Amino acid sequence: MTWRTVSTDKDTAMSDHRRFPGCRLLLTCTQCGWMKGYAPERVIDRLRELRAGGHRTRIAQVARQARPCPRCRSTTWQADFAWPAGMTDSEIKRLASLYRN
Repeated sequence: MTWRTVSTDKDTAMSDHRRFPGCRLLLTCTQCGWMKGYAPERVIDRLRELRAGGHRTRIAQVARQARPCPRCRSTTWQADFAWPAGMTDSEIKRLASLYRN
């Protein structure tokens, strides 16, 4: 599956996912390239449950707290917001207007 990453900086907070309708938090292993997308709302809920963060938590900090890679056991992750491969520009615009109204 090919992901389309969103251009963000290193200070992007988890709450910024609202600016990118339909996006996922994409964790990518920097050693082997394994990747998986997570729903940002669920990640925020899990951070709050563990009392490890919440809406203001930076995505880089989420990457540092992730478990080892299931493929290579590395603990170096890169976190980005990304849209799944099937998400078209028209679908993104539709979701944006749905959330806005």
